[in-house]
Amino acid sequence: MPVYKRQEVNTLLKSVERGETAPVYLLFGERYLCREIANDLVCRLLPDETSRQNSLKVIDGDQEEVGATVNMLKTYSLFGARQVIRVTDSQILFSKIVAGVLWDKARKAWSGKDVKKSMRYLTQMLALADLAPLDWEKEEIAACTPGRWQELFGFPKPEELDWAAEACAAGEGDFSAAAPKADGAELLMAALEAGVPSGNTLILVAEAADKRKKLFKYLEKNCVVVDLSVDTGGSSAARKDQDGLLKEIVQQNLARFGKKLEPRALPVLLERVGFHPVAVAMEAEKLALSVGEAETVTMDDLNAMVGRTREEALYELNEAFGNHDLAASLTISQRLQENGVHPLIVVAGLRNFLRKLLLVRAIIEHPAYAYPEGISYAAFQKGLLPQLQESLGPQQKALTGHPFAVYKSFQQAERFTVAALKQAQTGLLTAEYRLKGSGLPEYLVLEDFLFSVLRDRERAKPATVTG
Repeated sequence: MPVYKRQEVNTLLKSVERGETAPVYLLFGERYLCREIANDLVCRLLPDETSRQNSLKVIDGDQEEVGATVNMLKTYSLFGARQVIRVTDSQILFSKIVAGVLWDKARKAWSGKDVKKSMRYLTQMLALADLAPLDWEKEEIAACTPGRWQELFGFPKPEELDWAAEACAAGEGDFSAAAPKADGAELLMAALEAGVPSGNTLILVAEAADKRKKLFKYLEKNCVVVDLSVDTGGSSAARKDQDGLLKEIVQQNLARFGKKLEPRALPVLLERVGFHPVAVAMEAEKLALSVGEAETVTMDDLNAMVGRTREEALYELNEAFGNHDLAASLTISQRLQENGVHPLIVVAGLRNFLRKLLLVRAIIEHPAYAYPEGISYAAFQKGLLPQLQESLGPQQKALTGHPFAVYKSFQQAERFTVAALKQAQTGLLTAEYRLKGSGLPEYLVLEDFLFSVLRDRERAKPATVTG
């Protein structure tokens, strides 16, 4: 069967309405789209809302035992009714795109003395490179080059690896084989080959799927695969695709309330929110509710409800974070959320800020530039900055803008080590995944991140200003 793209979803849904169903539907790609299309599929497979409560089984992929899911798919319904099994955040087609998250989960579980959980995550990560815990020492994984690590696991090589060696050594007896997900894939394919009850349907929802895997190729040929991926790059084609999706989301959510958006307000809304489909949907709904009986959401409505641009809204938080001020960061983060700024927008702003700080810190530590910490603004502006621009090029992003703004960036970078900034980037990635799928309160996720980076003042170096 052909792989359905986002633009072809309506064709798929109409075929389901006609009774043309498949035993398995794999939806992968952008999380918001996957969730919405999965909901649409469920509504068409189980059109009766009353019976839907008893006929729909929802499984958390993080906790899933694939064997149990396959057994449910093979079991006939008690009264012969249709049965739908929906697996959210399915891991059966794990790819290296989530390896970094698995590593962070394993490290945190190990720090919390939960060896079993740590080994489960670490085993899953290693399996993405066709490795097992026994291979850690055998293949000398800890000694591999950063390039080789990136090739194996798809994320930068961490600095702290000793704990993983201890974990692999401690878990050799129980975790020497590859991750159980591969066996689950074989179980599912075997069940489908043998045949499952015609009234049973499995919906697998995943943010990523490795198209090289045998199971993916099987589902592509014999079942239904829906690719809801959106290019998140910065090219003109990618931006066009992103804007097209966001416009659809805005229009669909406003239409549910019988509203429309003033044309000139649409690009402003998209610029303020950024490419965060969940946040765009929420902002569109908030706008629709705010205008009362009016049919059109105007630019004034947008300015009143969505407020300042993303950069302006996050400027104070970046300042507090850069000053290593935990109390102020927590207060501003809470205020942003109270004002309706979606947490994913906060994450995006902090991600860009951390990249800038890391680049500046690298310049500070480079011996060729002999950066004197605590340098005065006058000396920086007239002496050091021109030297850096000549050496690194005037287009170096860390050195562009007003000289005082560049100077402040260097002051803030003085307060962090390179290791602390890299760890903050990893923590922010973990926070983003939690916001997208853990179910934890959003404010707790952001507060946990801020505490993890800013609570230890010994890791910060107070910037010294002279003159």
